[in-house]
Amino acid sequence: MPTEPRHAPSILVRFAAMAIVGGIATLIYAGATWAFVTRLGLPIVLASPVAYGLAAAWSYRGHRRLTFADREAGAGAAWRFSALTLAGYAASAVVPALASGWLGASPEASILIVCIAIPVLNYVVLSRHVFRGPRSKPPAAVPSAAGPLRG
Repeated sequence: MPTEPRHAPSILVRFAAMAIVGGIATLIYAGATWAFVTRLGLPIVLASPVAYGLAAAWSYRGHRRLTFADREAGAGAAWRFSALTLAGYAASAVVPALASGWLGASPEASILIVCIAIPVLNYVVLSRHVFRGPRSKPPAAVPSAAGPLRG
């Protein structure tokens, strides 16, 4: 029996999902960076990209399962997400180096800059290039205990 295609969530629902997944990823990034710097004594330039990698693992899984669950992913999405992550990884190293090295900003200011700029850019790239279009096949129907409804 054919199933109806899954409808795309409203922009508000997608934004809320993006905020939840991204918020958790941001907390992972900020918390790990802070811990690496303050507890382990790592330099911010090393701590930031390591923490970014941890947050990226959560981010792909969360966005794939929640934010963009209605969109096609496939093997290409993982590669595009990896490219986005590498760009973010580079930015998470360059931004703190510029902010703390050249501008004399604190590690907290560097973390804040990364936490604001990268999520905004991620949403644009994720929505337009990583999880691009609707699923080609609708999700499988869950059979009802009562059987199919007849109209």
